[in-house]
Amino acid sequence: MRLVILPWQTSKPVTLDSAIRAHCDDLGGDCAVSLSGRLTIDSAPDVLTLFLRRLESPSCHSLTIHFDEVAYVDTSGLAVLVEALKAARGRRKGFYITGLRERPRYLLEATRMLHLFQEVHPDMPTGDAA
Repeated sequence: MRLVILPWQTSKPVTLDSAIRAHCDDLGGDCAVSLSGRLTIDSAPDVLTLFLRRLESPSCHSLTIHFDEVAYVDTSGLAVLVEALKAARGRRKGFYITGLRERPRYLLEATRMLHLFQEVHPDMPTGDAA
């Protein structure tokens, strides 16, 4: 098997704070942010800023947030997701979440907000999820 690097594919780590880390990937028009750590009131403003910057980019047609390594989300983190979803819909861009673990999933289910977000399987391209 050969590894092919596409010219429109870029990847970079983003420094937020000690509680959460992010890694951004651009795959053509599909943008992804992989989070790791805890999404709390302390990290929420920086994470929201990151999501909004990604959505404002003309080259980003959809944004997928990977929660595989997020162990905890509080209500401030939930507010970040809602604001990012509103921004994506206002710009007519896709907004997807994937890899929800037990506690973050429970928060979205308990608040009855999980149905607002389009959840995709980690191996599924976001363009096919719309």
